[in-house]
Parts: sequence; C-alpha cells; structure tokens
Amino acid sequence: MRSQLKAGVAAIAVLGASIAPAAAVDITFYDTMSGANFVQWWQTTALPMCKDAFDGEVRYTSAGSAEVLQRLKAAGEGNGDIDILFLAPDKIAAFKKEGVLADLTALDIANLANTEEPDSKFAAGTELEGTGAPFFRYSYTLIYNSDFVENPPKTFQELYERRDEWKGRISYVDPRSTVSGAGRFFVAMFLQSFGSDLGFTADGEENETWAPAWEKLAEFEQANAPKHAESGGSHMAQFASGEIVIGFHALDFAIFSRKQGTIPPSMQTQLPGDGTPGGAGYLAIPANVSDEQKAAAASFIDCALSSEVQAQMTNDMYQFPGTNSWDALSDEAKAVMPSKDEYTASRSPDPSAEALSHIAEVWSEKSGY
Repeated sequence: MRSQLKAGVAAIAVLGASIAPAAAVDITFYDTMSGANFVQWWQTTALPMCKDAFDGEVRYTSAGSAEVLQRLKAAGEGNGDIDILFLAPDKIAAFKKEGVLADLTALDIANLANTEEPDSKFAAGTELEGTGAPFFRYSYTLIYNSDFVENPPKTFQELYERRDEWKGRISYVDPRSTVSGAGRFFVAMFLQSFGSDLGFTADGEENETWAPAWEKLAEFEQANAPKHAESGGSHMAQFASGEIVIGFHALDFAIFSRKQGTIPPSMQTQLPGDGTPGGAGYLAIPANVSDEQKAAAASFIDCALSSEVQAQMTNDMYQFPGTNSWDALSDEAKAVMPSKDEYTASRSPDPSAEALSHIAEVWSEKSGY
C-alpha cells in the first residue's frame, strides 16, 4: 500500500511538472538608431502596446552601433545577450556583412509579409535576405518658411537656379556631422541631380561624373548661410531664429518640430521631384541567441509590425509605416504627411554607404566651405 501511494505521489509530481507554466522569457532590445524623442516613444508607447506579445519583459536600452557589433562578435555562437536590434540602413548592411543576424523569415513573424519593397529587400544597396524588418520608413525633403518662400522650388535643380532669391539664407546640415546624416544625403542627391552617378573607378577614385556636379555645388554653396549646422537640432534653431528660410532635412523631424513649436508654424515641406533618398529603421535579431530568445523576440517584432502599432507610430512620430498599413493612419497624419503615392513617386534609392562616407571626407574641399 505504501509503495502504491509513493508511486501515485510520484506520478502526480511528474504530471504537475508537465503542466507547469513555462518560465517567462525576458528579452533585451538594443536601439542604435533612435533620437531622444523616439527613444521616449519606444519606452512610453511601443513597449506597453506589445507587453502581451509574449510571456516576459523587454529590457530596452540605446547604444552605439559600433560597440553593439563588437559585443555580438565577441559573444560568439549561442552566447548572445542581445535579442533585438534597431538599426539604420547602413548599419544593418554592415551587421549583415559580418554574418551576425538571424533570418527572420525562418521565424514566426506573420506580419513580416506586410512589409513593402524596396525596404523589405534592400538597405543601403545591400540585399537583406530576410535579416531585417522595416519598422518605419523615412524621407528627406526640402523645408521652407512659407512667409519668405511663397513658391518653393520643386527640384534640386530649381533650388540651384533660384539660389540668389534666398542668398545667405539657405542651409543644410554639415555633411561631416556625426549625429545627423541629412547633409550627406543632401549633397548626394544634389550631385545626382546634376549628373553624378556617385560611382568610383577600380582604383577607388571618383569617376568622371563627379567633377561637373561638384562645380554646381560649389556655385550653390556661395548662396548658402555662412555657417552650416552640425546637428538636426541646431539646424531647426536656424529656422526658428530666421537665420535661414529654406533647407533640407528629414521630413518627420520637420513636421515633429513644427508640432512641438520649436520652428514657426509657417514651416512647410516639399518633396523634390527629381528624387529624394529614403530608407527605413530595421528591427533585427542576432544570430547568436538561443531559439527560445529568438521566438520571444520574433513575437515582439510581429507586434511592432501590426497595423495598430504602425498607425500609432506614424500618428505620433510622422514616420511612414514600415508595412502596408497606410489606411490605418489618422486624418491628422494624412493632412500633414505626403500620401503613399507622393512618397513612392519621389523616392530614390539610398546612395551607397561608400559614396556617403566619401562625401563626408571631401565635401569641405570640393564645395569651398
């Protein structure tokens, strides 16, 4: 009898073990892309919206991409302690080249099918092969004070041709800035509009298409304000003070700054018809974390790509959705942002990371700044 009781207790113990709830899986999210306002948005809005996506917590932190890449490489296979990454296009291209990212298409992320090309396939000229999910998409744009610029230029070439109308009151961010890439993108697109293909010879030198375009930029530079801002915030301050009345910056930053009252309500945007660069902020999962961690991270990404989170992000932050959730946007967002058709028509592929880096190195000499 005693042996039967012991056996029964053992069976119950085994049964209890088999039906016990699985332990919660906490994940660590490293954000290498967001500015201060977006860091706050992740913490106050996105994370709470996705808190029930899986059984666990999200530990969120922001960090530099270079240190994060080294940390991933140093951890080695199976020893990773970072579960989700948020990366700019050139950064995910670099991480993918290093072979440190998991293939998201092999994980359970149903909403991955709702992401749209070209950003779902390519970043900074690199084929992603499933290693990144575009969470938001962005565009750069001409921005201007309509109190002084009643009929804004609609192309980079028109901006050049009419430069003397706003002589001394035009500016873009210094392309050498380490905290804003807006200036590098402006120079790249300006050069492209004047015939440069931003290509290089086999020896790594500028090909023949650069020189005539640099000459146009040097002429344009003579009409610019004496000082280029070295960050997005200081560029907006130039608009707020009236020092400049027309320039080039990220569309979302311009709209968000106007909403916050840090630039005048008369500030407007104009997507250049001869093409403006765009890109995405990418969610990715390191390859060196366990299958359990990957599954939890995949559940969070699936939530982040849902139409509810996508719409909230666009309505709050004025980034374009990373998925096909355009119909979910609020009337307010639709009123101040370009439509999907306008965004798509103006979109040009991002310049290569090589070209952008080269521009940062030689711009001052080439432009005469």
